Amino acid sequence: MSMDRSEPISIPKELLELSLKYSQPGSLVSTPLEGLSVIRSDSLSGPVHSVYEPSVCYVVQGAKNASVGNKVYRCEPGRFFVCSANLPVVGEVLAASPEAPYVALILSLHSRTVYEIQEELDLQKPTGAADGVAVFTDEVNSSLTEAFLRLMRTLDKEKDRQIVAPLAVKEITYYLMQSPFSRLLHELGTRGSGLERISRSLRKIRQDFAKPLKVDALAQLADMSPSAFYEHFKKLTSLSPIQYQKQLRLQEARKLLATEVNDVTSVAYNVGYESPSQFSRDYSRLFGLSPSKDIQNLRNTA
Repeated sequence: MSMDRSEPISIPKELLELSLKYSQPGSLVSTPLEGLSVIRSDSLSGPVHSVYEPSVCYVVQGAKNASVGNKVYRCEPGRFFVCSANLPVVGEVLAASPEAPYVALILSLHSRTVYEIQEELDLQKPTGAADGVAVFTDEVNSSLTEAFLRLMRTLDKEKDRQIVAPLAVKEITYYLMQSPFSRLLHELGTRGSGLERISRSLRKIRQDFAKPLKVDALAQLADMSPSAFYEHFKKLTSLSPIQYQKQLRLQEARKLLATEVNDVTSVAYNVGYESPSQFSRDYSRLFGLSPSKDIQNLRNTA
């Protein structure tokens, strides 16, 4: 069953007002409900490098591009963006102003909830998938919008957050699973699926990103042969394991340079590089500036 596209989508004024209420310019703000955040930008910005956890991005106002590997996904009102695994994503806000800021709701997605819905309804995952990468976009329908609105209404009432919010989160997850592109979201809740097994290795790499990468050990963790592991990993993330680790290291390095550390060499060693010169080359390639030149830009925009 696919999502109902028969009704034109308009964002309720109340949903925008509630989203703005829990937002701050230029920030990703956690709401009183665990797993729900609001991101806001009052101006064009990016590219911003980050690692997305399994989540859905519901854009309330404005527009943003999310790039995964070489593919760019448009995020705007009327379309949602789902990430089914821990993936490096480059975001760029394309439509925003102080009068009409970019505002989006970010809701974490959990394998447990997907699994419960599959078991209760005996849902079959879609057989067709437009992409091998663990992300997809699709059109928003009125049911999904109403579920997000009900979820936002619970934020200032503790009892509603305890009783109503979990039901709204489950409803949202259910509607996302109706998309014909949601095969990998279904796999998030399928024990032993390729996505579930690769996700184990993603968590391990994130946990130990500064340590030497051992592909054979990661393959064993995923219960795959090294060749099958490499193939599945690259298909789901659009990166090789080494490239994935490198992006994690460089993003962590940029956080350190933005906040506290001036010594580029010590940062390189802290994130796992053995060669500071190689670190600088990789950093410049990813972020467009050398670490030493990027420090001032980072702290001016912090």
